[in-house]
Amino acid sequence: MVRITLIAHGDIDGLASAAIVIAHYLYKEKQLKYQLYFAQPFSLHVTLNRAEVSASNVLYILDVALYREHWEQVSQRVLGLRGKLEVNWVDHHPSTISNKDVLEAVGIRVMASPAPATASLLRGIALETGNPGFYERLIALAEVADATEEPQDSGLASAVEILSGSLALDPLDDEFKRRLVEYWVKRQLLVPEEAAERFEVAEEKARKLYEEARSKIVYESLTLRVIDLRETRVYGFTGRIASHQAKVDGKVVLVLFRVGYDSVVITGRAPDNLEVNLDEIFREVARLWGGSGGGHHRAASLRVPAPVADKVLDEVVKEVEASLSRRVL
Repeated sequence: MVRITLIAHGDIDGLASAAIVIAHYLYKEKQLKYQLYFAQPFSLHVTLNRAEVSASNVLYILDVALYREHWEQVSQRVLGLRGKLEVNWVDHHPSTISNKDVLEAVGIRVMASPAPATASLLRGIALETGNPGFYERLIALAEVADATEEPQDSGLASAVEILSGSLALDPLDDEFKRRLVEYWVKRQLLVPEEAAERFEVAEEKARKLYEEARSKIVYESLTLRVIDLRETRVYGFTGRIASHQAKVDGKVVLVLFRVGYDSVVITGRAPDNLEVNLDEIFREVARLWGGSGGGHHRAASLRVPAPVADKVLDEVVKEVEASLSRRVL
């Protein structure tokens, strides 16, 4: 009997990738047993240590960017699994792609290359499922969810909006994420009723946060805006707030918010009309201040200890403004 463990990023792309892998294995092995966990790049080492992998034949890490600061812990865990199960890492983030050789050196099978989404890299195995047409649609959904430009498919755009809102309502609700994956695997239903119901609640919370965000702007220039929501419960809406304002106002938008008592996250989004590499800036600044960071050119985040958040923000603002100035020149 095949048993697989999956550790996925908890966004639409990560969940879609998990659904494709599960559906692929189910197509070949009806008695498949699987368990699904979720991780951020900075928490992968923790998830790896608590995941029950002893009975599994295969481990998949999906859409989780490599975080070098915790690589020692991750690599030691993987080395401890060598010979016991097959480890696969599938991802489209720059930090994973550029460190592919590091992953392979500890025995990980790596599928990492530039792509619209991690799910895009799984298109081959999506053909070997019970419903390839549905999983091709799911890949397209993940690509729209990860894109920064306006999607051409209005149906997929609407689905992404509903699903993103349903996930943002409670980012720590892993059981809902598992149910969403099951809807995709067992019923091939892109937007289940449960997600639509959660979206309705989320939209009211988002509306209030959009209004509050406009009153919490702490820095503004011709090309950059900073919003401080550290004293506000933001649920999972910071990315939507930043993306919305970046698109509407044509500026890079940074949003600060707290995670627990000891950490602050800065989420950034860049509009199509401005050239800036947020992934590079965030990773470098986070490294200098003992935090974690990364993402994509136009969408990235960093997490640092709360006491240094203001100094980190100053550095990020300086680097973003400098980068934008160089582009203009």
